Amino acid sequence: MRVRHGPGVALSVSGLTVDYGPVRALREVSLEVPEGGFVAVLGGNGAGKTTLLRAVSGVLSFHGGTVRDGDVTAHGRPLRGLRPDQIVADGVVQVPEGRDVFARMTVGENLRAGALGTRRDRRRTAATRARVLELFPVLAERDRQKAGLLSGGEQQMLAIGRALMAEPRLLLLDEPSLGLAPIMVERIAETIAAINRQGTAVLLIEQNAALALELASHAYVLEVGAVALSGPSAELAASEEVRRRYLGPASADDDEPADVPERTLARWAG
Repeated sequence: MRVRHGPGVALSVSGLTVDYGPVRALREVSLEVPEGGFVAVLGGNGAGKTTLLRAVSGVLSFHGGTVRDGDVTAHGRPLRGLRPDQIVADGVVQVPEGRDVFARMTVGENLRAGALGTRRDRRRTAATRARVLELFPVLAERDRQKAGLLSGGEQQMLAIGRALMAEPRLLLLDEPSLGLAPIMVERIAETIAAINRQGTAVLLIEQNAALALELASHAYVLEVGAVALSGPSAELAASEEVRRRYLGPASADDDEPADVPERTLARWAG
């Protein structure tokens, strides 16, 4: 796969190989996120999805991992060797799996923490906060509440909102639907789509293939640390192999592959 590094590309991952000690977690993974694009990475447990995000965001070494080979470039700048805070300053921000908020801090304090190190004036920070609260009105209502007392869905909103306080050009999302009720999954999905429409590129890691293929325009499937399939989301959703492995058995009326992405809406909780 040829990976571009020039203008118009938010993220390029080329030949990325990652080890955890003697265990090879990623094998020559290559993918691309266009500027303002929405790309999903699918795969089961142990496929290497979270490792991929850790390598991009610069936190891999904190988890005992090492990049053995390959390049990671965001908006034309190599990321390998940069500290996580430098990568955030370059506009690449990750929302980790598990709604990792500062439980003992209030909602407002969590949001302020997301803007630390951005070196913006108070007016710009306030404007960014206003945009975040417009996306997540419930956070305004919970401003002085401890984050640890929020519901799971509200904590996920806060985690995404905190990341947006850094004004990312590329947002990395790790399993945002994990453990949430179907109605909350729908709300989070609608908000992620809105963030992308406003110009932020998104790389979404998801086990919920139906959700990911509905939201993203392009997707990659990781299996045992390597890219097994890739292509436009509609084509992958129509693929018999993807449907069998990730979307469940087709129903009797599933004889028009082009309709699959629309029908996945009903399977978001799957």
